Amino acid sequence: LELRERARAQLGDDFDIRDFHDAVLGGGGLPLAILERRIDNYIEMSR
Repeated sequence: LELRERARAQLGDDFDIRDFHDAVLGGGGLPLAILERRIDNYIEMSR
């Protein structure tokens, strides 16, 4: 939930839950630190 809220806060109206889920699930089972970096990259690419 924290990663989703971070993405939602930074992207505002550009946040798309489907794209967020693709970013989270697309990497398979990842350690949290790598997932956080993946979501940070998703946020940067979605701006």
